[in-house]
Amino acid sequence: MILPHTGRALAEAAPVPYWLDRPERPDPLPPLHGTHTADLLVVGGGYSGLWAALLAKRDDPARDVLLVEAGTCGWAASGRNGGFCAASLTHGLANGVDRFPGEIDELERLGRENLTAIVATVEAYGIDCEFERTGELAVAVEPYQLAGLAEDAELARRYGHDVRLLDRDEVRAEVDSPTYLGGLWDADRVAMLDPAKLAWGLRRACLDEGVRIHEHTRVTGLRRDGAALRAVTAGGP
Repeated sequence: MILPHTGRALAEAAPVPYWLDRPERPDPLPPLHGTHTADLLVVGGGYSGLWAALLAKRDDPARDVLLVEAGTCGWAASGRNGGFCAASLTHGLANGVDRFPGEIDELERLGRENLTAIVATVEAYGIDCEFERTGELAVAVEPYQLAGLAEDAELARRYGHDVRLLDRDEVRAEVDSPTYLGGLWDADRVAMLDPAKLAWGLRRACLDEGVRIHEHTRVTGLRRDGAALRAVTAGGP
């Protein structure tokens, strides 16, 4: 049940993600019609698709790369996240060590290289996505959690993380709340950015490199066609 005062409060709200609701969003690219061929077809214009298309084109400028997106580039998960860009591929070091002990060194290396590559792409293409390497602050709100932060700090240092334990006053200097009793600051493995601007910047970079992009083009099926694959879209083959 929606209370009357709640309804009034939401009367002018729009079901549009915060990051995407701005006048500088790019105009949509035309949908794909008819029959087309390409050396590489990328389905989906989120971060994975845009980066795949960009890397494929940079690897071979002569390669004909076609990207199709059911909505507009970045409209789904890539444009709706919290804006945190982390090096971890395992949702945290402790989780990675627990689940992938034999592979964690490699996963850590790949995570660091991935974050470095993101920075390099943002700088190389002048993507104004407000990228800021802020680090990450974990906090304790109960006394028993302080021991857990100390254990996390010891583990992080074993894997080369630049971390520092903060006492109550040091945490409050960063976040002025009396709730936090201490904290663990990982200085270099997490950045913050504007998710929509990153997607739009990657879209522009792809277009500048010669990637063909068609939005509002939903792929409804794939089938083999001799040595090739044929993608079927809502608008035709």
